[in-house]
Amino acid sequence: RVSGALIALSLALALLSAGLAESFGLAMIIGAYSIGLALSRTSLARRLHDPINALYAALVPVFFVVMGMLVNVQAMSGAVVFGIVITILAIISKVFGSGGPALGVGFNLRGAWRIGIGMLPRGEVALIVAGVGLARGVIGQDLFGVSIFMTIVTTILAPIILVPLFDKGGSDRRDKA
Repeated sequence: RVSGALIALSLALALLSAGLAESFGLAMIIGAYSIGLALSRTSLARRLHDPINALYAALVPVFFVVMGMLVNVQAMSGAVVFGIVITILAIISKVFGSGGPALGVGFNLRGAWRIGIGMLPRGEVALIVAGVGLARGVIGQDLFGVSIFMTIVTTILAPIILVPLFDKGGSDRRDKA
């Protein structure tokens, strides 16, 4: 009944489950995500939505600052070509891997293209996986930089391509061409 108790409780559960996941050798995101899934269909989730969004708005910039501080630009200078190749492959795989199946379930080419480009950003999870790999010594600074580069490019590219696709209008479904 105390103001802020629900947000404190949910944050404590997220941190506890993240710590448990880490103790089992998993990434912390797995534990925190599982608590989110467990709470998603409860009345508590509806009451937590606005306070958690405020917390999200405060913590997300901190996350990106930390990820940025982990990048060693000098170390990745030798992997620039590899970074460009990986980024091109990431773009192709997302567009065709998401857009192709969309064609199979009733979307037209415009809709499939919109879905493929909409799925392009790789975002926070790629950064978390790369950060865990860097922290555990599985990847070096060069590959971590490549993953940061790929994430930035795909995140910036998506709206640049997607906005004009929606500005043109038109249906996404074959039956409404």
